[in-house]
Amino acid sequence: MLWHKAWVDTRWRFILGLVLLLLLACGSSLTFPKVRDFLGAMQLPVVADEETAAAFRESLEFMRTFRGYAWSQWFSQSFPMLLTIFAALLGSGSPLVKGGSGALFSLALPVTRGRWIGTRSGIALAELFVLAVAPSLVFAALAPLIGEQFAATESLVYGLSAFVGTSLFLGLAVFLSTLFNDVWRPLLLTCAGALAIGVVVPHDYSLFQAMGGRSYFFSGTPAWPELLMSAAGAAALMYAATGRIARRDF
Repeated sequence: MLWHKAWVDTRWRFILGLVLLLLLACGSSLTFPKVRDFLGAMQLPVVADEETAAAFRESLEFMRTFRGYAWSQWFSQSFPMLLTIFAALLGSGSPLVKGGSGALFSLALPVTRGRWIGTRSGIALAELFVLAVAPSLVFAALAPLIGEQFAATESLVYGLSAFVGTSLFLGLAVFLSTLFNDVWRPLLLTCAGALAIGVVVPHDYSLFQAMGGRSYFFSGTPAWPELLMSAAGAAALMYAATGRIARRDF
């Protein structure tokens, strides 16, 4: 009953998100041959600043390999931002209110309020996991079709890094949903919080850099400190949400 309700409340958000991310990942993968050919025929512009010219040449070298292209154009840019939005959307809406708005119901059932919020959080985490991993594996699956290779293990590392990082925003949305009974305020405030983190946190320690797998791309090691802090923050927010629901006077 609890799991079914949580799934019904979020299924269309999850399905639409999954379809969109899969389509974008497929499009990004299959576009690589055209990008590679374009870059091969491209003439480097004359730049007076040698540092700028070196950075431009380095970015072009990334783009000429499928691994560098996939990371620079998808995993480090579009994917973390899109997944953050869907994490906020999945976590928004009170689990004790039908569809995130309207009259309260089901409070008389013989289950604790903690189980309500825990079930909702568990379903949302499972959906977020699929949204993070499935599009990441697209690059490994489609690479042979364009004559390239992309390790499935690398896809999983990028997907899991994005999942752990965005779990913080899912936790924030779940907590804010215990303060507001609608969907839009938790969603907008969570997105605003993500934007603030991206602006305030120094670039070298940015959560979005960890979500995008920058450390793994260059050194082969995920950004463990940032990812562990994100997981701890998500757990703390969901625990706080459980406590608030338990104490709330309906």
